[in-house]
Amino acid sequence: MKTKFTYILRFLLVMFAIAIMSSISAQTTLPKAEQQMDKFEYQKAIQMYLEHFDSNTPNAQDIRNITFCYMSTNDTKSAVDWLSKLIKTDFANSEDVKIYADLLKEEGRYSEAKLYYQKYAELDSNGKDYAEKNIEACDLSLAWTYEPEYFDVFNVQSLNSDKSDFGLIPFMGKFVLTSDRIDKNVSQKDLYGWTGNPYLKMYSVDFKTEDNSVSEIESIENLNKEFHNGTAVFDEKSNTLYYTKTKTVKKTQKPVDPDPTSWFVEASDEIYTNRLAIYSSKYENGEWSYPVAFENNNTAMFSVGHPALSADGKIMYFVSDMPGGQGMTDIWYSEKKDDGTCGDPRNAGKKINTAGKEMFPYIDANGDLYFSSNGLPGMGGLDLFKASGQKKSWSEPENLKYPINSPKDDFAVYFTKTGEAGYFSSNRYGGQGSDDIYSFAYSPPTEIILAVTTKEILEDGTLALLEDVSIDVIDNNDEVFASLDQFSPGLYYGTLDCNQHYTVKGTKDEYFSQSTSVETICETKNDTVYVELIFEKIVIDKPIVIENIYYYFDKWNIRPDAAVELDKIVELLQENPDIIIELGSHTDARGSDKYNENLSQKRAESAVQYIIDNGISKDRITAKGYGEYVPVNECVNGVYCSEEDHQLNSRTEFKVTGFSEKQPVIYSAKD
Repeated sequence: MKTKFTYILRFLLVMFAIAIMSSISAQTTLPKAEQQMDKFEYQKAIQMYLEHFDSNTPNAQDIRNITFCYMSTNDTKSAVDWLSKLIKTDFANSEDVKIYADLLKEEGRYSEAKLYYQKYAELDSNGKDYAEKNIEACDLSLAWTYEPEYFDVFNVQSLNSDKSDFGLIPFMGKFVLTSDRIDKNVSQKDLYGWTGNPYLKMYSVDFKTEDNSVSEIESIENLNKEFHNGTAVFDEKSNTLYYTKTKTVKKTQKPVDPDPTSWFVEASDEIYTNRLAIYSSKYENGEWSYPVAFENNNTAMFSVGHPALSADGKIMYFVSDMPGGQGMTDIWYSEKKDDGTCGDPRNAGKKINTAGKEMFPYIDANGDLYFSSNGLPGMGGLDLFKASGQKKSWSEPENLKYPINSPKDDFAVYFTKTGEAGYFSSNRYGGQGSDDIYSFAYSPPTEIILAVTTKEILEDGTLALLEDVSIDVIDNNDEVFASLDQFSPGLYYGTLDCNQHYTVKGTKDEYFSQSTSVETICETKNDTVYVELIFEKIVIDKPIVIENIYYYFDKWNIRPDAAVELDKIVELLQENPDIIIELGSHTDARGSDKYNENLSQKRAESAVQYIIDNGISKDRITAKGYGEYVPVNECVNGVYCSEEDHQLNSRTEFKVTGFSEKQPVIYSAKD
């Protein structure tokens, strides 16, 4: 008994010790995670938060913190998953809802994002403008996705690794790109805590744009010093590479924000932060000169990076968070002096700079500015925009839309053919790494889908699908361009060339042929031309009234308005080359029987002659004057009728009487 008691006591002591150790571990893990986040070591912070949450339920601020870490590493999917846990509770505030809507938008979940933007506007009256702007952007994004621009976009797999690769630029017959890929020179001390990957380096690439082949890629070791290096731009006139590099400086942050819902947790300790700076180096005799600092660098106070040059090389554009800007990062410019140095920085203005981030400027051969922004209406993250002008005078920025832009970050564009082809970078889903280089090329639609539906008129006047119709598409040369296959009963598909005129013709035994003209105006690559052909069954000796055939009193010559209707009979006979018809003319009961009989015969013969004169064989049509003998109402001799009732009897009809070649089995109106 004593032994049993001792065993139980020891077991309880062990379990108590484990609980105490777990509690101590939890108490130490969470502060360490927060400390790593304060130091921008987001990947380390995420691992510590996840470790803590294995045995502890996160509170609202814990969820905000890990969400912020995922956002900082561009893992918006995980950020959405975590923040959704808070959104479902009563602890979520308006700022949480706003961030959640932004994340949904960046995930391309536009319909959901709109709902949360609306909720944000309800929770915060000051957020109404922000919500409305983003709801409009969501609607635009859906429209752009549904009707994409005329560009083909492909992942350039030969340039990309499983890490981050971006910022392709031309250099001395080769190219330079920026990457944090793992190479032979990377050691543990070269890993960047923010991403958990190596620091960014510039690589020289022997890359053939014709087939996207890479024969050589190597680090530019003379320029890749500690910390990040890249992106860059190369000035062919001076053989000078201007590039971005980082410098680590001490930064004293503001005191801890007393607001427990703040998304910006601030520490009071002195920590190190990365600041960007621009340097230049000349490439001479296969060697790089010693890097020279850009005149407007000031890493103690702010960052300067992402250099770009005007077409003539006289203006340097760059990105900075220096004081005097419009938002988080702005595009600035500096004019080169005669001695090659750069003048004071000037802000590029409110037209292109917003309260958000403007980054990665590029000037094409025409002097147009391309840049990325998350402050202008876009699809989610950074979108690419175009503006015309120079210095601080610019046109309204134009979103490049889908498929160049996506819900994710799209940036660092470079054109191989101005306005039509080149490369850009993106962290969109489906890539090889976190950022990938993509090619794009202008590719307007060359074909359009043709969808034809065939129906027949039933005896009760309703419509039903008509199967097994022969559908031919006739081009402007009266040649068959295509014959369509039946996809399902009464439904036919094919493709036509864009910006052409065609005639779609349907034929089927025992039915009048039908045709219609189509213009293939292509606006997107998803355009479809819809055609509906309504068929009427051929019934021998069934009269069919030809509307709007009028004659002057006591005359039988063809009036211009009657010719329009007779032209339709000519077309019907042309489209149905096997039928033989009788054209009958009828009068009302006014006038003598003999007079009306003669007048109707002359009118029928006049109409038939018009049809023959327009190319129809006389063997296929006969004239018959019926006088007043076949009325359609009670208006006969001796009966008073209105003018309208008399007009119903004064008519022109045709009926199929037979076939010139083949004789399909067709019901007769006499049966």
